Amino acid sequence: MFIINKHLKNIFVFGSLFFVFSCKNENKPIQNLSKITEPKEILQDDIDTIYTVKIDSTKLEQEQDTITKVEKQNPIDSTKQYVYLTFDDGPYKGSKNINKILTEENVKGTVFLVGFNAFTKDLKQNVEDYKSNPNVEIANHTFSHARNKYKAFYSLPENVYEDIRKNEVVLDIHSRWVRLPARNTWRLNKRKKDDPVKNAIPAADLIAKNQYYIYGWDYEWNRNKNGLTAPENIYDGIVRHLDQNRTFEKNHLVILMHDDMFNSDVNAEKLRQLIILLKKNPKIVIEGISSYPIRIS
Repeated sequence: MFIINKHLKNIFVFGSLFFVFSCKNENKPIQNLSKITEPKEILQDDIDTIYTVKIDSTKLEQEQDTITKVEKQNPIDSTKQYVYLTFDDGPYKGSKNINKILTEENVKGTVFLVGFNAFTKDLKQNVEDYKSNPNVEIANHTFSHARNKYKAFYSLPENVYEDIRKNEVVLDIHSRWVRLPARNTWRLNKRKKDDPVKNAIPAADLIAKNQYYIYGWDYEWNRNKNGLTAPENIYDGIVRHLDQNRTFEKNHLVILMHDDMFNSDVNAEKLRQLIILLKKNPKIVIEGISSYPIRIS
């Protein structure tokens, strides 16, 4: 009888521990399966080509020679003020609205794309629509956008450079215009300006050394808890910055916007309103980043 009770006691203890362990596991949060590390649809057959970018030095030298020899800038009118519409982080749903408005208003814009964000059929199509629009210039905003872990990202400059090269492969980008994630950093030939957070300097120097042009911004269209700032206020800010010479290059203003700001049709119309205000100003010319005077010292 004593032996039977001892066995029953052991079974009871084991069962109690199992119950406690099971309850603890039930209370553990289940991993959100929608948050995948790599967007699966973006993978191609030759994974090594995408995720370990092999740089053809001969091709790079040819690209550098082309950049050196070919003058792409339009003549600069010293009596005018130039505004460059730039959009970061696409593709998003708002990319479709941006593409439509730039076409309908017949103005130039430059989109700094993130390859990691092109992970669905619709988003990939937004990239293709951008490419087929003569009013849109395609630029590079890195593949990963640092996964929003900027300190770690910029601590390894070679990885930042590789991320840019990866984005070229994934999105088939042929320009050498770059914007660094979350850093207002400029590298245009010998001219440079660094973000107040200095940790991107080594990466920026490495990228510039490899003949990329890094564009920051002079003015940003911000969002607040009530939504987008009114386009009239943004227009006034643009004019004020130009008139007060608060830009990296005198009479040239790069405005930063983001694709997802214009996901809704209501906000997209605010973009149109800003463009209309700019077009009505006889002093202002709207251009793509390819026309920015990078060779002015």
